[in-house]
Amino acid sequence: MVSNFEVGDGQILVRPLRGAFKPVPTPKGFTDEAFRNAVAACYTLFRRTGKLPSATELHAAWGAIPTKTYSALMVTPEWGDALRYRGVEWDQKAGLSLEQRSVLLKLADVGDRRSLGVKLRELGVPMPRYQAWLKHPHFRELVNASAEQVLEEAIAPSLTAIAAAAAGGDLRAAEKVLEITGRWNPSQQSLEDARLIVQTLVESIIRHVPDAAVRESIMSDVALAQRTYQAITS
Repeated sequence: MVSNFEVGDGQILVRPLRGAFKPVPTPKGFTDEAFRNAVAACYTLFRRTGKLPSATELHAAWGAIPTKTYSALMVTPEWGDALRYRGVEWDQKAGLSLEQRSVLLKLADVGDRRSLGVKLRELGVPMPRYQAWLKHPHFRELVNASAEQVLEEAIAPSLTAIAAAAAGGDLRAAEKVLEITGRWNPSQQSLEDARLIVQTLVESIIRHVPDAAVRESIMSDVALAQRTYQAITS
């Protein structure tokens, strides 16, 4: 497998989630090899845990680089650039990028019924980049909030559509309207039907089984079954 991070001359080459390698200059005071390994370790740990690692956590995962080296690299602009090419936004306080906001607007468009993959391809955003964005709490929170809002806004039109179908004679829609309004509960109706069947069975046993001992044994089994069912459903 080709690495996503390669060492160049005074730089590292980062393979973006879409397109060819992009060069990122090695920060002054660091070797190309150390920069490459530190970025690779950070990206790997982020994908594994879903959160930005500290210098201590990076050293624990890749001990060949001292903790102070990780700490020094983390404050360089090159560090953020290298990770951003892989879909990892290092500066959480920077807010959402224009690309991320475009994706949120596209996902909130209820009139666009195409799949997520199609929408992302239209915006030029690879699925791995979107999945990496979801690791960021702020972006994930906004995606979830947008989905909740879309769902809430869909309730009224859905109820109107069901009511219209019921008024037009759709039996299943009519049952759904009665269920939503509490006028009919299919689960309760099934329970009432079961009780009616049991009652009919008991009456039939009393009429057609002359042996009192046999009758008592059957009724005892029925009573036990009823108590068991009540204990389970209560």
